[in-house]
Amino acid sequence: MIARRRSARVTPRRATATAVAGVASAFALGLVLCACPASPEPDGSSTASTGTGVAACKLADLGDTSQPIALDLVALGVDNNSMPIADGSTVPLITPPQGGRVIFVGVRATNLSPCGVKLKGSLKDPVSGQVMLDSRTVNLKVGADGYGSSVDSNISSFANIPVCPNQWSASNTFDSPYDVTVELEDQKGRKATKTISITPRCAEPGALGAECTCLCKLGYVLGQACP
Repeated sequence: MIARRRSARVTPRRATATAVAGVASAFALGLVLCACPASPEPDGSSTASTGTGVAACKLADLGDTSQPIALDLVALGVDNNSMPIADGSTVPLITPPQGGRVIFVGVRATNLSPCGVKLKGSLKDPVSGQVMLDSRTVNLKVGADGYGSSVDSNISSFANIPVCPNQWSASNTFDSPYDVTVELEDQKGRKATKTISITPRCAEPGALGAECTCLCKLGYVLGQACP
C-alpha cells in the first residue's frame, strides 16, 4: 500500500552548515524518488508522489467524516510487523531497498476517505532544527475496526523517512530523541497532524547493526567504509 517532501553575510561556519543541509536535502529527495513501485490492489496500495498517481480506489468513507480525523501512529519493526508508537517510543532504524537507514512510520486513521491519502512523515533534530522527510500518496487498507491503515507487508504504505547516512544532524541519529511529525490529508481536504518524540535505534542484528552505528554516527563522511 503505497506512495510519496522541503541574505546576509555568510560566515564560513554558516556556509558549511548550509552545505551540509543541502547534501541532506538531496539525499532525502533521492530516497523518496527511489521508493518502491505501487501495488495494484485497491486496499492499501500507494504510489510515490512523483506524478504517477495512485492505484484505482473506490472505498467508502471511514467513520464519521463530520468529526476530526482520528489518527494513531505506527512504526515497522525489524520483524516486519508494525507496532503503535507514542511519545517516548523507541523506533528501529531499518535498511530499505534504496540503502542507508530509514524509519518506517505508518498510520491508523478513521473519519476520512481512505483513497488517495497524502501521507507526509518528517523527522526533526531538536538541537539543529534540521528536518528529513518523505511524502507520498496512499490508499489505506480498511480493517474490521473501521480504521484505514498502512500495511505491514507493503513498505510503500509507510513514510520511509531517511535518517542515515547522517550528514544532517547535530548528534548521532541513534539513541537520541527526535521529533517525528505525520501529516494526513484525504482527497476531500480533511487534514490531521500528530507530532511525538521518539528515539531511533540501530536494532538490526549482526553486521547490519554495526553498519547502522557507523552510517548514523555524528560526523559520518559520505563514502566512508563501514563494518
